[in-house]
Amino acid sequence: MTWLLAIAIAAGAGFLLRRRAVAAGRIRAAMLDGCAALLEDPVKGTDRTGYATLDGRYRGLPVAVRLIPEALVFRRLPQLWLSVSVHAPTGQPHTLDALRRVAGAEFYSPGDRLPERLAVPEGWPGDTCLRGTRGAGTLLDRLREPVAGILRDARVKEVLITPRGTRIVTQLAQGERGAYLLLRENSFPIERVPPQALAPVLEAALILSRSAGKAEHDSAGPRAAA
Repeated sequence: MTWLLAIAIAAGAGFLLRRRAVAAGRIRAAMLDGCAALLEDPVKGTDRTGYATLDGRYRGLPVAVRLIPEALVFRRLPQLWLSVSVHAPTGQPHTLDALRRVAGAEFYSPGDRLPERLAVPEGWPGDTCLRGTRGAGTLLDRLREPVAGILRDARVKEVLITPRGTRIVTQLAQGERGAYLLLRENSFPIERVPPQALAPVLEAALILSRSAGKAEHDSAGPRAAA
């Protein structure tokens, strides 16, 4: 009888865990539903981890919104990052990556693959790591002010400018301590991303993209005149 009871308890626990996993999956897949109205021609989907994705156009430019769960750093609670990319060519030949609070687990960042380490401008957050392709110092000079403005928000994790577009990654939520310490589970205290959390990141990414394009146009002017 004891073994029958143990089997019944194990089966019940397994059923509850499966129900919990299914419910959590539904929540992850719907996290960006309330933000679709911010975009033109929104397309909702999910990534391979089950988190919601959102693509569309913002003020005429193609954008991609992603949620990035990260729990690879020992002794730190899991983080849920909100990533907004503008897929519009910047006209810039260089790549520049500004990454804050580097922990070595930023698998989404190209920073460690960029060859040149740049000095952080005065007045920028002291925990910023600047890397880029060779010659990216000229891009930093042109975009110093708009990037500095974005980094003033302590939630911002990364600002990336490439020839193909721009990206901003910002903190959305921090994992629940109890679930992580006891079960090593990524449980975040958020079920839906509110539009007011996404809107300012969209706007900042748009301004960054336009600033990069303007910087290239301004720098090309004198050369063309010469």
